[in-house]
Amino acid sequence: MHNTKSLVYIILALFVLVLCVSCGVSGGGGGGSSPSSNHSPAADDPTQNYFSFNTEAASNYSNFGSGYKGVCIYYKIYTNASNIITHYNTINAESTGAGGVSKLEGFTYRKLNGTDYIIPSSSTNQNVVIRLFNETSYTSGIEVDGNSIATPKRYFSNKTFQFSSTEYPETGDGDFNGTQTTTGPWFVAAYAVSVSQSETSLIPDVFSKPKYLGYIKIYY
Repeated sequence: MHNTKSLVYIILALFVLVLCVSCGVSGGGGGGSSPSSNHSPAADDPTQNYFSFNTEAASNYSNFGSGYKGVCIYYKIYTNASNIITHYNTINAESTGAGGVSKLEGFTYRKLNGTDYIIPSSSTNQNVVIRLFNETSYTSGIEVDGNSIATPKRYFSNKTFQFSSTEYPETGDGDFNGTQTTTGPWFVAAYAVSVSQSETSLIPDVFSKPKYLGYIKIYY
């Protein structure tokens, strides 16, 4: 009798798994609404040298409820801006969210602040503005709907993006692509990814397609 009950539970679990897959909530293969960019950074203009996007949280919350976890920001530091475009073409060619995230991680893009969901979940759309470093009269920060929530940092050792002749990306840093320089400039590309989980807890994280946010220029 005990074995019969166990078999029934297994069959029910498999049924739910198949049902979720058929509905498009598969093992991270894709799903959820991607954030939408509403600003293209202008790297040589301090007034425009920032990332900004909308989270599309309302759609994701409607689809996943409490399973919607928020938005992860992937970033990478370059010294050659043309490499950003080369990597972008490969990442953007992926047809699924999981495929895009896999490519991001393959190019060693890292999570901003080392955090899975730097932008927290919400049931309504949010506007996000990220300035990576202090520039002229502008101060670094991450804002959601005009409210500051964090200071942007690299993924390790609490390092910031306020580069100088003594603090700069070095060869071997996991978030760096290019030739080590103490004078810069450096270019930081970023992508935003909506992250959710199936409420059945049988399915791993579900990723939206990565949304390219452009790149900003860091100098001192």
